Amino acid sequence: MAVRNFSEARKAKKREIKKVHILMIFVAVALTTLLVSQCVTNYVRAAEYNREAAEIENLAVSVSEESAEISETLKEENHQAYFEKIAREEYGYCKPGEKVYYNSSYGE
Repeated sequence: MAVRNFSEARKAKKREIKKVHILMIFVAVALTTLLVSQCVTNYVRAAEYNREAAEIENLAVSVSEESAEISETLKEENHQAYFEKIAREEYGYCKPGEKVYYNSSYGE
């Protein structure tokens, strides 16, 4: 009779160990999945940040070029022509008595 109880106790202990092993495997798989998803998320974010940085760098270069162009224009003696050009193109100004025509078919 003692052999039977010992055998049953041993089987019960093995079942408990199996349960612990299964739980440990489940936790390991869950942690691995979490780590992989975090790595993928970080990779995607890094790629997006790099793309945004490239766009900002391109914008900075274009602004720098525009600034250099304006500086060169202002170094010239004919400031009045530059200011007239800006007033006409960007603000729609015209000289007194001057007729301005607009293309109303734009965008059709």
